[in-house]
Amino acid sequence: MKPFTITENQIASVIGAACADELSRRFNRHVDFLTAATWGSDAALGAGGLMLEGKERLACAARVAAMFGLDSNLLSQSASIKIGDWAAQIHEGLSRSLATFSFKPAARGGEDLSYSHGADEIFQDAASAANVLYGRRRLLSFVAPHSLLGFELSVLTPNLLGIEAIDARGMPPEVLTEQLLFGDVLVATPTLWRYMMHEHLSAPDNTLAVSFGEPMAPELYAEMRKGGFGVMRELYGSTETGLIAWRDTPGEPFVLFDHWQCKNGRLSRISPCGGARAVEPMDALEWCGERSFELAGRRDGAVQIGAVNVFPGAVATAMLAHPDIARCIVEVGRRGDGATRLVANIVLDKQISPTEKTARAIDAWCRSNLRQQERPQIYNFESVLLD
Repeated sequence: MKPFTITENQIASVIGAACADELSRRFNRHVDFLTAATWGSDAALGAGGLMLEGKERLACAARVAAMFGLDSNLLSQSASIKIGDWAAQIHEGLSRSLATFSFKPAARGGEDLSYSHGADEIFQDAASAANVLYGRRRLLSFVAPHSLLGFELSVLTPNLLGIEAIDARGMPPEVLTEQLLFGDVLVATPTLWRYMMHEHLSAPDNTLAVSFGEPMAPELYAEMRKGGFGVMRELYGSTETGLIAWRDTPGEPFVLFDHWQCKNGRLSRISPCGGARAVEPMDALEWCGERSFELAGRRDGAVQIGAVNVFPGAVATAMLAHPDIARCIVEVGRRGDGATRLVANIVLDKQISPTEKTARAIDAWCRSNLRQQERPQIYNFESVLLD
Protein backbone atom coordinates (compact mmCIF):
# COMPACT_ATOMS: atom_id res chain seq x y z
CA MET A 1 0.00 0.00 0.00
CA LYS A 2 1.30 3.43 -0.94
CA PRO A 3 1.11 5.00 2.56
CA PHE A 4 3.41 2.24 3.83
CA THR A 5 5.94 2.62 0.99
CA ILE A 6 9.27 4.19 1.81
CA THR A 7 10.76 5.84 -1.27
CA GLU A 8 14.37 5.57 -2.38
CA ASN A 9 14.90 9.29 -1.76
CA GLN A 10 13.60 8.91 1.80
CA ILE A 11 15.85 5.89 2.35
CA ALA A 12 18.80 7.92 1.01
CA SER A 13 18.10 10.70 3.49
CA VAL A 14 18.01 8.17 6.33
CA ILE A 15 21.28 6.60 5.11
CA GLY A 16 23.06 9.97 5.08
CA ALA A 17 21.94 10.78 8.63
CA ALA A 18 22.78 7.28 9.92
CA CYS A 19 26.26 7.45 8.39
CA ALA A 20 26.93 10.83 10.01
CA ASP A 21 25.88 9.38 13.38
CA GLU A 22 27.96 6.23 12.92
CA LEU A 23 31.06 8.24 12.02
CA SER A 24 30.59 10.33 15.14
CA ARG A 25 29.91 7.57 17.65
CA ARG A 26 32.33 4.95 16.33
CA PHE A 27 35.17 6.98 14.79
CA ASN A 28 34.80 10.34 16.59
CA ARG A 29 34.49 12.05 13.21
CA HIS A 30 32.15 15.00 13.58
CA VAL A 31 30.04 16.02 10.58
CA ASP A 32 28.39 19.38 10.96
CA PHE A 33 24.60 19.63 10.83
CA LEU A 34 24.37 21.43 7.48
CA THR A 35 26.83 19.09 5.75
CA ALA A 36 24.97 15.98 6.94
CA ALA A 37 21.74 17.50 5.61
CA THR A 38 23.21 17.44 2.09
CA TRP A 39 23.99 13.73 2.20
CA GLY A 40 21.21 12.50 -0.04
CA SER A 41 20.95 10.29 -3.12
CA ASP A 42 23.63 12.11 -5.13
CA ALA A 43 26.25 12.25 -2.36
CA ALA A 44 29.35 10.20 -3.13
CA LEU A 45 30.25 7.51 -0.62
CA GLY A 46 33.94 8.16 -1.18
CA ALA A 47 35.96 11.15 -2.36
CA GLY A 48 33.99 14.34 -2.76
CA GLY A 49 31.25 13.14 -0.42
CA LEU A 50 31.19 11.05 2.74
CA MET A 51 34.88 10.08 2.32
CA LEU A 52 34.17 6.52 3.48
CA GLU A 53 37.07 4.08 3.32
CA GLY A 54 37.94 0.78 4.93
CA LYS A 55 36.45 0.29 8.38
CA GLU A 56 34.30 3.43 8.13
CA ARG A 57 32.59 2.18 4.98
CA LEU A 58 32.04 -1.31 6.41
CA ALA A 59 30.60 0.08 9.66
CA CYS A 60 28.22 2.46 7.88
CA ALA A 61 27.11 -0.26 5.46
CA ALA A 62 26.34 -2.65 8.31
CA ARG A 63 24.54 0.06 10.31
CA VAL A 64 22.30 1.02 7.39
CA ALA A 65 21.35 -2.54 6.42
CA ALA A 66 20.61 -3.56 10.00
CA MET A 67 18.52 -0.43 10.55
CA PHE A 68 16.07 -1.64 7.92
CA GLY A 69 16.07 -5.19 9.26
CA LEU A 70 18.18 -6.57 6.40
CA ASP A 71 21.32 -8.72 6.40
CA SER A 72 24.12 -6.59 7.83
CA ASN A 73 26.41 -7.80 5.02
CA LEU A 74 24.01 -6.68 2.27
CA LEU A 75 25.99 -3.58 1.34
CA SER A 76 29.48 -4.53 2.55
CA GLN A 77 30.61 -6.11 -0.74
CA SER A 78 28.80 -3.59 -2.91
CA ALA A 79 30.72 -1.53 -5.47
CA SER A 80 28.28 1.33 -4.95
CA ILE A 81 29.51 4.84 -5.64
CA LYS A 82 26.69 7.03 -4.25
CA ILE A 83 24.25 6.94 -1.36
CA GLY A 84 21.55 6.47 -3.98
CA ASP A 85 23.11 3.14 -4.96
CA TRP A 86 22.82 1.90 -1.38
CA ALA A 87 19.27 3.27 -1.19
CA ALA A 88 18.29 1.31 -4.31
CA GLN A 89 19.61 -1.92 -2.78
CA ILE A 90 17.79 -1.25 0.51
CA HIS A 91 14.58 -0.43 -1.37
CA GLU A 92 14.84 -3.65 -3.33
CA GLY A 93 15.47 -5.61 -0.13
CA LEU A 94 12.44 -4.05 1.56
CA SER A 95 10.27 -5.08 -1.37
CA ARG A 96 10.99 -8.69 -0.39
CA SER A 97 10.88 -8.34 3.39
CA LEU A 98 9.99 -5.61 5.89
CA ALA A 99 9.76 -7.20 9.32
CA THR A 100 11.85 -5.10 11.70
CA PHE A 101 13.65 -1.81 12.14
CA SER A 102 16.69 -1.32 14.35
CA PHE A 103 17.76 1.96 15.98
CA LYS A 104 20.67 3.06 18.14
CA PRO A 105 19.97 5.27 21.16
CA ALA A 106 21.51 8.72 21.06
CA ALA A 107 23.84 8.07 23.98
CA ARG A 108 27.47 7.23 24.59
CA GLY A 109 28.10 3.93 26.31
CA GLY A 110 30.56 1.11 26.62
CA GLU A 111 28.42 -1.10 24.39
CA ASP A 112 27.29 -0.38 20.86
CA LEU A 113 23.63 -1.11 21.55
CA SER A 114 20.75 -1.12 19.12
CA TYR A 115 17.07 -1.85 19.66
CA SER A 116 14.89 -3.75 17.21
CA HIS A 117 11.17 -3.15 16.83
CA GLY A 118 8.62 -4.90 14.66
CA ALA A 119 7.79 -2.91 11.53
CA ASP A 120 4.11 -3.17 12.47
CA GLU A 121 4.79 -1.40 15.77
CA ILE A 122 6.87 1.32 14.11
CA PHE A 123 4.00 2.02 11.72
CA GLN A 124 1.62 1.89 14.68
CA ASP A 125 3.63 4.67 16.32
CA ALA A 126 3.58 6.71 13.12
CA ALA A 127 -0.18 6.25 12.77
CA SER A 128 -0.64 7.54 16.33
CA ALA A 129 1.47 10.60 15.56
CA ALA A 130 -0.53 11.13 12.37
CA ASN A 131 -3.74 11.22 14.43
CA VAL A 132 -2.53 14.18 16.51
CA LEU A 133 -1.10 15.95 13.45
CA TYR A 134 -4.12 15.40 11.22
CA GLY A 135 -5.22 18.34 9.07
CA ARG A 136 -1.77 19.72 8.33
CA ARG A 137 -0.89 20.61 4.74
CA ARG A 138 2.87 19.97 4.81
CA LEU A 139 5.39 18.58 7.30
CA LEU A 140 8.80 20.24 7.58
CA SER A 141 11.40 18.50 9.71
CA PHE A 142 14.45 20.09 11.29
CA VAL A 143 15.63 16.76 12.76
CA ALA A 144 17.75 13.99 11.27
CA PRO A 145 15.64 10.97 10.20
CA HIS A 146 17.87 8.14 11.47
CA SER A 147 16.57 7.98 15.07
CA LEU A 148 13.41 6.07 15.92
CA LEU A 149 11.28 9.17 16.56
CA GLY A 150 12.97 11.13 13.79
CA PHE A 151 12.21 8.35 11.30
CA GLU A 152 8.62 7.95 12.46
CA LEU A 153 7.87 11.68 12.39
CA SER A 154 9.78 12.91 9.35
CA VAL A 155 9.33 9.91 7.05
CA LEU A 156 6.46 7.61 8.02
CA THR A 157 3.97 10.10 9.47
CA PRO A 158 3.76 12.37 6.39
CA ASN A 159 3.52 9.24 4.22
CA LEU A 160 0.52 8.06 6.24
CA LEU A 161 -1.06 11.52 6.14
CA GLY A 162 -0.48 11.78 2.40
CA ILE A 163 1.18 15.19 2.74
CA GLU A 164 4.40 16.64 1.41
CA ALA A 165 7.46 16.11 3.61
CA ILE A 166 10.26 18.67 3.43
CA ASP A 167 13.72 18.22 4.92
CA ALA A 168 14.36 21.62 6.52
CA ARG A 169 17.75 20.78 8.06
CA GLY A 170 19.62 22.80 5.45
CA MET A 171 17.42 25.90 5.82
CA PRO A 172 18.69 28.82 7.92
CA PRO A 173 15.94 30.29 10.13
CA GLU A 174 15.48 33.31 7.83
CA VAL A 175 14.89 30.99 4.86
CA LEU A 176 12.60 28.77 6.94
CA THR A 177 10.56 31.84 7.91
CA GLU A 178 9.99 32.53 4.21
CA GLN A 179 9.12 28.89 3.46
CA LEU A 180 6.55 28.25 6.22
CA LEU A 181 2.94 28.40 5.05
CA PHE A 182 -0.45 28.50 6.74
CA GLY A 183 -1.30 24.99 7.98
CA ASP A 184 2.27 23.64 8.06
CA VAL A 185 3.76 21.55 10.85
CA LEU A 186 7.42 21.97 11.84
CA VAL A 187 9.23 19.20 13.76
CA ALA A 188 12.30 19.92 15.94
CA THR A 189 13.88 19.12 19.29
CA PRO A 190 13.87 21.76 22.06
CA THR A 191 17.56 22.46 21.41
CA LEU A 192 16.80 23.19 17.77
CA TRP A 193 13.69 25.18 18.70
CA ARG A 194 15.85 27.25 21.05
CA TYR A 195 18.30 27.97 18.24
CA MET A 196 15.53 28.94 15.83
CA MET A 197 13.87 31.25 18.36
CA HIS A 198 17.23 32.89 19.07
CA GLU A 199 17.51 33.53 15.33
CA HIS A 200 14.00 35.06 15.29
CA LEU A 201 12.13 32.36 13.38
CA SER A 202 8.51 33.38 12.87
CA ALA A 203 5.52 31.45 11.57
CA PRO A 204 2.19 32.28 9.91
CA ASP A 205 -1.14 31.61 11.59
CA ASN A 206 -2.16 28.02 12.23
CA THR A 207 1.40 26.65 12.13
CA LEU A 208 1.86 23.63 14.38
CA ALA A 209 5.08 23.08 16.35
CA VAL A 210 6.09 19.52 17.24
CA SER A 211 8.79 18.87 19.82
CA PHE A 212 10.39 15.69 21.18
CA GLY A 213 13.66 14.28 22.50
CA GLU A 214 14.03 16.34 25.69
CA PRO A 215 11.63 18.18 28.02
CA MET A 216 10.15 21.41 26.72
CA ALA A 217 10.93 24.34 29.06
CA PRO A 218 8.03 26.74 29.74
CA GLU A 219 10.31 29.68 28.84
CA LEU A 220 11.00 28.23 25.40
CA TYR A 221 7.33 27.42 24.87
CA ALA A 222 6.46 31.06 25.59
CA GLU A 223 9.01 32.24 23.02
CA MET A 224 7.57 29.87 20.43
CA ARG A 225 4.08 31.25 21.02
CA LYS A 226 5.42 34.76 20.49
CA GLY A 227 7.02 33.55 17.26
CA GLY A 228 3.60 32.65 15.84
CA PHE A 229 3.36 28.95 16.69
CA GLY A 230 -0.15 28.97 18.12
CA VAL A 231 -0.49 25.17 18.30
CA MET A 232 1.96 22.70 19.78
CA ARG A 233 2.36 18.96 20.27
CA GLU A 234 5.07 17.60 22.57
CA LEU A 235 5.70 13.87 22.07
CA TYR A 236 7.24 11.46 24.56
CA GLY A 237 9.01 8.20 23.83
CA SER A 238 12.45 6.69 23.35
CA THR A 239 14.52 4.43 21.15
CA GLU A 240 14.00 1.63 23.65
CA THR A 241 10.20 1.90 23.97
CA GLY A 242 8.81 3.64 20.90
CA LEU A 243 6.30 6.50 20.94
CA ILE A 244 4.28 6.56 24.18
CA ALA A 245 2.39 9.81 24.80
CA TRP A 246 1.74 13.45 23.89
CA ARG A 247 0.62 16.77 25.36
CA ASP A 248 -0.19 20.31 24.21
CA THR A 249 1.66 22.46 26.77
CA PRO A 250 4.57 21.92 29.21
CA GLY A 251 2.30 22.40 32.23
CA GLU A 252 -0.04 19.55 31.31
CA PRO A 253 0.42 15.80 31.97
CA PHE A 254 1.28 13.57 29.04
CA VAL A 255 -1.58 11.47 27.66
CA LEU A 256 -1.01 7.89 26.50
CA PHE A 257 -1.57 7.01 22.87
CA ASP A 258 -4.25 4.38 22.32
CA HIS A 259 -1.78 1.50 21.95
CA TRP A 260 -0.62 1.92 25.55
CA GLN A 261 -2.31 1.16 28.84
CA CYS A 262 -1.50 1.44 32.54
CA LYS A 263 -2.67 -1.02 35.17
CA ASN A 264 -1.57 -0.73 38.79
CA GLY A 265 1.17 1.68 37.80
CA ARG A 266 2.61 -0.71 35.18
CA LEU A 267 2.89 0.38 31.57
CA SER A 268 1.96 -2.06 28.78
CA ARG A 269 2.05 -1.80 25.01
CA ILE A 270 -0.80 -3.27 22.93
CA SER A 271 0.59 -4.62 19.68
CA PRO A 272 -1.31 -4.37 16.37
CA CYS A 273 -2.20 -8.06 16.71
CA GLY A 274 -3.81 -7.41 20.10
CA GLY A 275 -1.19 -8.85 22.44
CA ALA A 276 0.12 -6.86 25.42
CA ARG A 277 3.59 -6.73 26.93
CA ALA A 278 4.98 -4.84 29.91
CA VAL A 279 7.40 -2.03 29.09
CA GLU A 280 9.73 -0.19 31.47
CA PRO A 281 9.92 3.47 30.40
CA MET A 282 13.25 5.29 30.56
CA ASP A 283 11.83 7.84 33.00
CA ALA A 284 10.05 7.47 36.31
CA LEU A 285 6.38 8.31 35.72
CA GLU A 286 4.02 9.90 38.23
CA TRP A 287 0.54 8.79 37.22
CA CYS A 288 -2.32 11.28 37.29
CA GLY A 289 -4.87 8.60 36.39
CA GLU A 290 -4.97 5.56 34.13
CA ARG A 291 -4.19 7.52 30.95
CA SER A 292 -1.95 10.44 31.95
CA PHE A 293 1.34 11.01 33.77
CA GLU A 294 4.07 13.51 34.56
CA LEU A 295 7.79 12.87 34.16
CA ALA A 296 9.79 12.40 37.36
CA GLY A 297 13.36 12.09 36.07
CA ARG A 298 15.43 9.51 34.24
CA ARG A 299 15.91 6.10 35.83
CA ASP A 300 19.46 5.70 34.52
CA GLY A 301 20.88 9.09 35.54
CA ALA A 302 21.04 10.42 31.98
CA VAL A 303 20.25 14.02 31.08
CA GLN A 304 18.98 15.05 27.68
CA ILE A 305 21.01 17.59 25.75
CA GLY A 306 20.10 18.22 22.14
CA ALA A 307 17.84 15.13 22.23
CA VAL A 308 20.91 13.03 23.12
CA ASN A 309 21.09 11.11 26.40
CA VAL A 310 24.26 12.18 28.19
CA PHE A 311 25.63 10.56 31.36
CA PRO A 312 27.51 13.16 33.46
CA GLY A 313 29.41 10.46 35.37
CA ALA A 314 30.66 8.90 32.15
CA VAL A 315 31.75 12.32 30.86
CA ALA A 316 33.69 12.94 34.08
CA THR A 317 35.40 9.54 33.79
CA ALA A 318 36.33 10.26 30.17
CA MET A 319 37.83 13.64 31.13
CA LEU A 320 40.15 11.96 33.61
CA ALA A 321 42.12 10.74 30.59
CA HIS A 322 43.35 14.33 30.15
CA PRO A 323 46.89 14.48 31.62
CA ASP A 324 46.24 17.77 33.48
CA ILE A 325 43.11 16.57 35.32
CA ALA A 326 43.47 14.82 38.68
CA ARG A 327 39.79 14.74 39.67
CA CYS A 328 36.59 15.70 37.92
CA ILE A 329 32.88 15.87 38.73
CA VAL A 330 30.41 16.87 36.02
CA GLU A 331 27.14 18.45 37.12
CA VAL A 332 24.03 19.58 35.28
CA GLY A 333 23.12 23.25 35.16
CA ARG A 334 20.51 25.33 33.37
CA ARG A 335 20.80 28.56 31.46
CA GLY A 336 18.30 31.36 31.87
CA ASP A 337 16.34 30.13 28.85
CA GLY A 338 15.90 26.68 30.41
CA ALA A 339 18.56 24.91 28.33
CA THR A 340 20.46 22.10 30.03
CA ARG A 341 24.26 22.38 30.10
CA LEU A 342 27.16 20.50 31.66
CA VAL A 343 29.45 22.08 34.25
CA ALA A 344 32.84 20.45 34.85
CA ASN A 345 34.34 20.90 38.32
CA ILE A 346 38.02 20.06 38.04
CA VAL A 347 40.99 19.53 40.34
CA LEU A 348 44.15 19.98 38.29
CA ASP A 349 47.43 18.15 38.63
CA LYS A 350 49.64 19.93 41.18
CA GLN A 351 52.03 21.08 38.47
CA ILE A 352 49.30 22.82 36.43
CA SER A 353 48.04 26.36 37.05
CA PRO A 354 44.28 27.11 36.74
CA THR A 355 44.58 29.70 33.96
CA GLU A 356 42.46 30.60 30.95
CA LYS A 357 45.08 28.89 28.79
CA THR A 358 44.57 25.68 30.76
CA ALA A 359 40.79 25.92 30.33
CA ARG A 360 41.17 26.42 26.59
CA ALA A 361 43.47 23.42 26.33
CA ILE A 362 41.02 21.21 28.22
CA ASP A 363 38.15 22.48 26.06
CA ALA A 364 40.12 21.68 22.89
CA TRP A 365 40.73 18.17 24.24
CA CYS A 366 37.01 17.76 24.94
CA ARG A 367 36.19 18.83 21.39
CA SER A 368 38.45 16.09 20.05
CA ASN A 369 37.45 13.32 22.46
CA LEU A 370 33.80 13.90 23.44
CA ARG A 371 30.65 14.06 21.38
CA GLN A 372 29.22 17.53 20.87
CA GLN A 373 26.44 17.09 23.46
CA GLU A 374 28.90 15.75 26.06
CA ARG A 375 31.19 18.79 26.07
CA PRO A 376 30.97 20.94 29.21
CA GLN A 377 30.12 24.58 28.69
CA ILE A 378 31.60 25.76 31.99
CA TYR A 379 34.89 24.72 33.64
CA ASN A 380 35.39 25.40 37.35
CA PHE A 381 38.85 24.82 38.81
CA GLU A 382 38.73 23.74 42.45
CA SER A 383 41.38 22.91 45.05
CA VAL A 384 39.31 20.02 46.34
CA LEU A 385 36.07 18.27 45.35
CA LEU A 386 33.50 16.83 47.71
CA ASP A 387 31.70 13.70 46.48
